Amino acid sequence: MNAYPVNSLNSRAEVLIDLAIVALMFFAPLAWGSNEPWAMGIIAAWSIGLLAARFIWDTWHGQLRLPASWIYLPLLLFILSAGFQRSVERNSTIQYLLLFASCVSIIISVDLGFRSRNRTKLLLIAILSLSAFEALYGLVQYLGNYNYIWDFQRTSGTGFATGTIINHNHYALLMNLGICAGTGYLSFLVAQHLRGGRLSLRRIASAPGAAKPVWFVLLLASMGLATFFSISRMGILALILSLGTMIILGYASQSGKRSVLIGLALLIVIFGLSVYSGLDPVLARFENIERDRIALWRDAWKMIEKHPWMGQGLGTFQWTYPAYETVNPDVPAKYAHNDYLQALAEVGIVGLVLLLWAFFLACRTAVKNLFQAHDLLVRGIGLGTLGALTAIALQEITDFGLYVPGVVVLASVLVGLNLRATRLERGP
Repeated sequence: MNAYPVNSLNSRAEVLIDLAIVALMFFAPLAWGSNEPWAMGIIAAWSIGLLAARFIWDTWHGQLRLPASWIYLPLLLFILSAGFQRSVERNSTIQYLLLFASCVSIIISVDLGFRSRNRTKLLLIAILSLSAFEALYGLVQYLGNYNYIWDFQRTSGTGFATGTIINHNHYALLMNLGICAGTGYLSFLVAQHLRGGRLSLRRIASAPGAAKPVWFVLLLASMGLATFFSISRMGILALILSLGTMIILGYASQSGKRSVLIGLALLIVIFGLSVYSGLDPVLARFENIERDRIALWRDAWKMIEKHPWMGQGLGTFQWTYPAYETVNPDVPAKYAHNDYLQALAEVGIVGLVLLLWAFFLACRTAVKNLFQAHDLLVRGIGLGTLGALTAIALQEITDFGLYVPGVVVLASVLVGLNLRATRLERGP
């Protein structure tokens, strides 16, 4: 059942707002990851404008409802904390504060939008379509030695699959988010396919529409292959561990053997394709462990000791770190390559606690969707969200993917979809 009146569901304006969110989700990674200030500005105006349009439309039609989830409390407190802190470089703080506000706007827009079951499924399919395109682009780059992103020739990072994202590590995180969301949707498709029956290969093969789950496995396997050929060490490790987490949680939930079979099938197919295509560059990358990040983190910790509680300003790491760097003072690092340390340096203990609080609440909502929901689609969304959050938590130990708009916009859509799924379960 749908939680909103039929005349509201058929409203063209609401459909256009939902489509605009999908378009924004595509724009962020396709515009070279949207790292440039002009792209961040477009994302901010786009996302905040859509949220304002949603509130105005709902108010005009007497359907205004404020987002009712505890996750918004730490997010709004973080905006207030970062906005009023004393920053050493105010322009950078404003830029990243707008990016953070854009992410919150996207979460709310997805949470309050997509007001039918079909539109929620279409959003999942859109996420998979974006991830499939990025996977294909990355595989062409790696296997075809194609060193271009649109008309821009890559001069660094050649030999890696990066899709339309400049950095191969950020590309790996983008792929992992798509794989986890797709695995959750595949779990829903298989459960729907079995219609409550026992899991067996004979039953899967004999039921109508048996080819659809198989095609989805191959699609997700191509994304996994692209992740391997990004040659991002932490990205590959996060892929394996996030799929492992989904297998364990799926087995612990009512999904049982179905999640185990799906997860193991994906891992086997991904490894099989990777071995067939050649893993030598990947293995060589793992053998060449960089040691300078430990020294970088040690220098970053000196910054944290100076301003432990409130930090020195959101987005100001690149301006304050050169005074502490001992690794390569002539070419100072712009990021800490560890989002936990960078958050401590920029927004302090207060800001990091607020972010971890929001992360915990997102995980708790996903756990409820997976373990308590009766709706198979809601359980699939919960499973996919838990996998995606696991990948983020692991990969950001050695990376800064959440500072990249092309990645964090997709992560925000997934968090909003997780919140939206709870209302699918509740009904009217």
